[in-house]
Amino acid sequence: MINDIRRFNRLYTGLIGLLDETFLHSAYTLTEARVLFELGRRPGHIAPVAGGKTGFLARALQLDLAPAASEIARALQLDAGYVIRILRKFSAAGLTETRSGPDVMRRRILSLTQRGLAALTSLQAAADRDLARLTAALGDEEAVELSDMLARLSSLLDTAVASDRLEMP
Repeated sequence: MINDIRRFNRLYTGLIGLLDETFLHSAYTLTEARVLFELGRRPGHIAPVAGGKTGFLARALQLDLAPAASEIARALQLDAGYVIRILRKFSAAGLTETRSGPDVMRRRILSLTQRGLAALTSLQAAADRDLARLTAALGDEEAVELSDMLARLSSLLDTAVASDRLEMP
């Protein structure tokens, strides 16, 4: 089974270009694209700001990114420091913004800017085109069969991962 999984991984990795330097010939690596997808999935991350204000040093170093970075790092199983560097890059490129929230706790909200939403939309469209190209030769029955197999595979692996987590001390 291990050899079968590895063979499939090599096939799929090549088919979707995961080893390319950038994701879908965009300006982003696969990891950066995943972080962008994750930010797009969230309406805006809210993080508390100590004392209701952000100091000069925290603003300069963008320390208010840490709570969002930790959450994203956990979801994607990445190092939080690495995610912070990606978020800083996104901020410098005008893809994200951090602003004061509307509540009295003066929380900070991290979200995609219009430019960030446009980049995300472009990446999603490119991924959709790639998957459509990949499956274009499949007939209706084959497409349904593939969809069913993917659902079954996801279910089996989710169950295996969940039971593995239960066994951890």
